[in-house]
Amino acid sequence: MRRVLALPLLALVLTSATAIQVPSAVRLGRETLPAASCATRETLWIHHYVAALYVPPSAPPVAALQDPRRAKALQVQILSKTFMPREMPKKYRLALEQTLDRATLASIQAAWRELAVGDRVMLAYAPGAGLSLQLNERTVARTARHDVLEALLRAWADDEPLTARVNRVVARHPCRS
Repeated sequence: MRRVLALPLLALVLTSATAIQVPSAVRLGRETLPAASCATRETLWIHHYVAALYVPPSAPPVAALQDPRRAKALQVQILSKTFMPREMPKKYRLALEQTLDRATLASIQAAWRELAVGDRVMLAYAPGAGLSLQLNERTVARTARHDVLEALLRAWADDEPLTARVNRVVARHPCRS
């Protein structure tokens, strides 16, 4: 009996895993940014989220991420909340506390708590327009400051040099055409 139930469940997991796709490009203002890196975060058979990094085609991803004169975006789609903490992880909260005002930080924390399976989060920076955080195309927070993105990247790198971390992740997770 267990075997009969396990096969359809396995088929469902494999089908949903292969059906997960991210846009091959996003548009920020007048600029189209192709996906430079795409990955699914998973633990055993649980797919937590799928993410894609978008940067200008002429720039190495690490250079684009650090350059306030270049557009960039990160899109994350929530696939499971199984191991997702109720509150934003401390390293990201601290990075945001150091760079944002209380009201903006409160909006971001409230959006974190509202996240549900299927939600799409977009962190996008465009020169002149600044940095925006969107949840399902609804703007949650906005700032003109590029240093907020830099602080988040440093937190993500976990004391590893940012260049090494970005280059390794991009190399390990190319986007399929």
